[in-house]
Parts: sequence; structure tokens; C-alpha cells
Amino acid sequence: MMTRLPRALVLALAANAAVVMAGCSAEVDAPSGEDTTDVAITSNDGKLFDFGIKAEVVADEETEARAAIVEQLAYVQGALTTDVKGNGQVGLVNVTKSSEASLGGGKKRITYEASLPVIWPKTAATPREYTLVLPLDVTALQRFNRTYDGKCGTNEYGVETFWHDFNPKAAGCTFADGDVFRAPVKIQRSAKATTNKYPEYDKVLADDVIDVVAVFGIISSNAPNDEGAREMETVTQKTLASLTGGTRKDGAASATVIKSTQVTGKATVGGRERTVNYTGVLVNEVSSAGADFDAIYGPASAKADLIVYSGHSGLGSNINSLASRTTVVAGKYQILYLNGCQTFGYLGRALHDKKIAANGAADREGSKFLDIVANALPAYGDDGATGLLLYKALLEQDAPRTYNDLLRQFSRIHLVAVFGEDDNTFTPAR
Repeated sequence: MMTRLPRALVLALAANAAVVMAGCSAEVDAPSGEDTTDVAITSNDGKLFDFGIKAEVVADEETEARAAIVEQLAYVQGALTTDVKGNGQVGLVNVTKSSEASLGGGKKRITYEASLPVIWPKTAATPREYTLVLPLDVTALQRFNRTYDGKCGTNEYGVETFWHDFNPKAAGCTFADGDVFRAPVKIQRSAKATTNKYPEYDKVLADDVIDVVAVFGIISSNAPNDEGAREMETVTQKTLASLTGGTRKDGAASATVIKSTQVTGKATVGGRERTVNYTGVLVNEVSSAGADFDAIYGPASAKADLIVYSGHSGLGSNINSLASRTTVVAGKYQILYLNGCQTFGYLGRALHDKKIAANGAADREGSKFLDIVANALPAYGDDGATGLLLYKALLEQDAPRTYNDLLRQFSRIHLVAVFGEDDNTFTPAR
């Protein structure tokens, strides 16, 4: 479920999260409130590690440190997926220290320390040691890609996105002096791994309304039989069938919205009748959607208890566009399911930063009111089954299910993880 990666992805991943510098060679800790995301993760099929990294990267003088670091670490995704079918959470990497020094000629060297959450498949042996091989100079990635594409992995989506398929362990792969930085990793089993956490069911029902928003992307072509279009119709019909007295109202197509629909009805949840509102939207791709999409998605996302995206990741561009368009309301708990390829690694900090801004000191990591379900590996369509599973879990709160229970019904090949759930407090009544 992916298409492309412009440089804009790197900027989206790094947005609002630059590490503050204090002069050309001063070393600073990440200031309080900046770049402190340290997410907990639940996964049935993966082991969670923290990769402690000490590395260097060469960048343009005007490039923010975090942007350069994320651009360099993008190659970790290719290395891990080709090596062990794992992935790193590059978009939410925690940069703890950095310093920079001018190299002249408009360039600088950034030395940094970071902690990278990594999902490692449970079927693979736990590594005793690991070395990350990273391009040293992110101002020269076009040359790096042209030089090593075909030798150290082969691009699937174009040479400019070689990072996606980078394989430094490929047979015959060697690097010229000065082209890469080899960073031995300090591997720790993460203390943030969780099990048997529940969604915050009580917060969902606090207003007696369950609001769901589902955004679908075209997979092949804008046609009624396209996988994305069929999935939207399936989900809409099954949502309507789950309700009493349900009504459906379809919206007219507009400039970038192919189709939209709203379903409203009643469901008995927790022994009481509740209102259920569902909004579905179909677009070619979120990253190119216009104001007509925002007019639907913005207000709906502000109220949503569950937001589902199903479609191409756009190598991160669609994922981060959706995050940046999501409206955040203080104190509103939400579950976000990103059902595209490798969404675990692509998602940047935009949505977490919005949550922090809205909730202040009560939400220092941006996850108190946000749980995210994402895929660490390439994903395949399921005709809306997993999104509907999360929706039905909200309706079946007389027998509440943990995230581990729910993940057992997701495809194992997607290496699905939930993050941000460590602070959830819901427990079933005994």
C-alpha cells in the first residue's frame, strides 16, 4: 500500500520537533517539551527493543538537526525490513543529545545520540549486537542512491526512494570510504513494552456517542470496482447493518473527494442505548486532497473516537498528511488505525505535538489521549475487516477485549503494533 517518497516526507516526520542548538559545537540535552516522545508498544508478533545510537550526519548548514537525522535514519527501515522483517520507528525517534560543527562550504557535521524503538519479529533470534550502516552525507543522497542501488539492495519505487530497499548486508555490497557511518547499537529490551492493556472504553462512552471516521484511498484506479472503493462500501454497509434505525446519506463528489457518506443510528452499549455516527470518505490520496476533504474530515476528526485510514501510505506522505489534518480537542481520547504499508515507521510527530499543545502538562508525550495501531511491514487489504473489528470492539463493551486480544485477529505478516497505550487506565468491572 505505498507509492512514493518526496523529500517532503522527511520534513513531515521532523516537523515541530527540531532539536535546539546552542552554538556551533555546544552539546545540549533535548529541552523539556521537545523531542521527548518515548512511546510504549504492544505487539503479539514482535519483540520491542530500544536501539541506542551514537552517530554522525553531514547536512546543509540551514537544515535542522532532527530533519537531517530522520533523513539519515530512513535507511534503517530498508536495512531492517530486508534483514529480519522488522522495522524502526524512525518518525518518532527520540534524539537525546546533539552537537554540530561547521565544515565550511555550507555544510555542518551533526553528532547525536538517539533511542530508536525497533520491532523485531518474535520468530527471529534476539540479536546480541547490531551495527547500523547509514549514509553519512544527506546532502549527497542522490549520488549515494545511484552508486549503491543494485549493489546494496534494489529500489522498488525509484532510485530516489532507495532508502526503502537499502540492504547493506546484500552479497557483494561494499562502500567507498567516507560514504557511510557505521553505528554500533546498544540493544536493550524496552521497558515500555506492554501487554493486556485495554482501549479506554469508558472515555469513548463518556458522552453517550460513538463517533467513527474512516478514510479510504484508491488503490489502483478511480473506478467502482477499485479495492479502496469496494472496501468503503463494505464498511459502510456493515456499519449500517450494526445499528438500529440507521440512516445513510451519501454526499456528492467534489474536487478531490470521490465519495463521502454519513451513517447515523443507535446501538445498545454497556446496557444503554447510544448514538453511533460514522463518516466515510474516499480520495485518490490524502496528500493531494484539497479543502473539500478538510471540510469533511476536519470536523469529523475532532469528534472521532476511532479514526481509520486504509490505503497507500505514499511512503509516509499520506500518513503524515492525515495526521497534520486531524483536528485535536483537549481531553478527547482517540484510537487511530493506520492500515497502510509500514505506517509504524513513517508516522512523524505532528499528531503527538498537537495533543501536547492541546492538553499541556497533562499530556507531556502526546499519548495520554491517543492510541495508534500501525503496521511495521508492508500491508495488504482486508476489505475493512480489521477496521470493523476495532469498531465492533467499541460496541461490545459488556465483554471488553484487550489490544492483545484484538491483535490476534490481525494478519501476522503485517507485524502490527499498538503504541501510546501504556498510560491507559481502563479495567473491566468485576
